[in-house]
Parts: sequence; C-alpha cells; structure tokens
Amino acid sequence: MKVKLSVLLVVTLVALFALGAGTHSYAAPKAEELKIWSAWPEKADPSTPGLQLLISMINEKGKAVNLKARYVGGPEVFNPFEGAASLQKGIVDIEYTAGAYTTGVVPESDAIKLMKTKAWDDRKSGAFALMNKWFEEKGLEFLARASTGQGFQGYLTKNVTKPNLKGLTMRVVPIYVPLIKALGATGVNTAGGEVYTALERGTVDGFWWGGREIRTWGWQEVCKYIWGPPFWTVDVYVMMSKKKWDSLDPSQRDALTKIMAEYEHKTYEAQIKGQDDITKDLLAKGMKEIKFSPADEKWYINMAYEEGWKAAVQKSPRVKELQPLVSK
Repeated sequence: MKVKLSVLLVVTLVALFALGAGTHSYAAPKAEELKIWSAWPEKADPSTPGLQLLISMINEKGKAVNLKARYVGGPEVFNPFEGAASLQKGIVDIEYTAGAYTTGVVPESDAIKLMKTKAWDDRKSGAFALMNKWFEEKGLEFLARASTGQGFQGYLTKNVTKPNLKGLTMRVVPIYVPLIKALGATGVNTAGGEVYTALERGTVDGFWWGGREIRTWGWQEVCKYIWGPPFWTVDVYVMMSKKKWDSLDPSQRDALTKIMAEYEHKTYEAQIKGQDDITKDLLAKGMKEIKFSPADEKWYINMAYEEGWKAAVQKSPRVKELQPLVSK
C-alpha cells in the first residue's frame, strides 16, 4: 500500500511540475505599446493606406502577444530628416518614412526606390536580409516596404510629348537631380507645401511625385498634365529601433514579422487599385495624360534606373551587392 501511495505521489508531483512548466512556457509576454511616427502629416500619406493599415494591423493582430501601436504624430513633432536619429535615441519605436529622409544615416536606403522586385520576393532572395543588415549596423531594424504598388510620376503645366525638358524648370528634391541633368531641365528645390504657389506663379513648370495622389495638395488645379510613365518604386518603408526590437519577447518579434509580411501584400494590392482610381478622377477633373512613344518610354525608364543606380553607388558602393537581387 505504501509503495502504491509513493508511486501515486511521484506521478502527481511530476504532473504538477509539467503543468507548471507548461503554464510558464505559454505565459503571455509583457504588454508593449509601440510608438509610431510618420514623416508625413496623418492626412497626407503619400502611400495610402500605408500608415493607417500599419497601426490597425499591429493593434488587431498583435493582441495575442500583448502588442499594440500608438500614433504619436508626424513632421509637426520633428523634422523628417531627424527620423532615424530619433529612433536611435529611443524617442519613438517605429517610423513610417522614406529612403530620401534616411540616407544621411543609412546611405544604402537610397537604393530602396530602385528595387523592381515585389517585397515578398525580397524576403526569399536575400535582398530584404541584406538591406536589414545595413540598417542593423546603425541600430535600426528594417521591417517592411510599404509602397510597392506605385511608382514616381511626372507632372507638367505644359504639353511636352517627349522626354526632353530643355528650357523648363522643375521642382526637385535631391533624388531627382540626376533626372534633371539627363533631361536638360533646371531644378528648383521647393518644399512640398510651396509647390502649389510655385506652379500657380509659373516659378516651376512641373514636378515629380511619389504616386498619383496629388489631390491632397490641390495640385491638379494648377497642373494640367500627367507626364510620361511612372518609374522607380515609391520608397516608403517601415523601420524600428533595433534596441526596442531586441527587447521584445520572441513571440512578439515573430508576430511582428508575420504582420509585416502580410502588410506588404495588403499595401501593394490597395495601392495598385488606388492608382487606377486616382488617375480616373484626375482625368475627370480636367487633367490630361501624356504618353510617350514606346521607344521614348523605354529610354526614359532605363535612364531613370541607370542614373538612380549611379547616384546610389556614389552614396554607398555596397549597394552593388543589392542590384542583381532587385533588378529582375
């Protein structure tokens, strides 16, 4: 009888230990609220629905691992060019930004706009891992590309039917300088908020913009032509403080990785449809679309990529490793 009781006691203790260990293994991780900042005003997202989708997906799909997100503001909080440094300092946790704002810290980010591949293919080819390696060197974590469903688009106030802008003045930011030189135009560095007035007064004859959503700024009122084909890929992306990333529970990092992979699909699908809808509306509002001949279109797109890669390599020769992975 004593032997049976002893055996029963041992079995009970083993069962209780296993139950305790199991309970400990599946204990919910510590709750984490991720502070998200955007390089653009909340209502002027150049890659709609990127920002809102980012926040909602983390809040919805992160519940199981006690992960949620809170939007803390945009450029009214700090200058977009200070974004990467703000992540490094831990002021915010996640940023919704663009390569143009990050090259001062991660020069390789200039090549994001030149990636022709789909974001989900980058995760298989090694391109994503390579880009993330460069970000990690600077204390950052590259989480996702957020705008692969749209390219950069030209707009003019004048009817120019060929890729030749000699004699014209274009509003530019640094990433467009190589195009200005190749197309023979003059460039004027103008803030986004000043473009309407510059077009209205004739200070500039046109501009390039990431995607076709120019209605937010009202530019369709003072600009008549959608000029030529889109080129490059809008380089809006999501990055995170590596210190914050490393501090998360493994289950939270795993959940965030899965969320970002799904996010890339959803933003792409929404933007492809959105670009078509926006174009129809712009044409209905009186804009006209200038299409190049097949030969001119091919030259224009090839020129944009050739000049873009030259500029990216000048900033960081290491992007040569990335080029064959993303130029298919």
